[in-house]
Amino acid sequence: MYKNFFRSIALFFFAISFAHSQTVIGKWKTIDDETGKAKSIVEIYEKSGKYMEK
Repeated sequence: MYKNFFRSIALFFFAISFAHSQTVIGKWKTIDDETGKAKSIVEIYEKSGKYMEK
């Protein structure tokens, strides 16, 4: 009984931490398909509930 309880609690906290780590906000590096080298950095941020890029 206690094993299932602790497994449930661990799964709950894992699910919460995984859900919070999913975001598109931040700086993203674009890579050239042919050379494999970095081309540019795109910054995505939130403004008034919408996602914007710089």
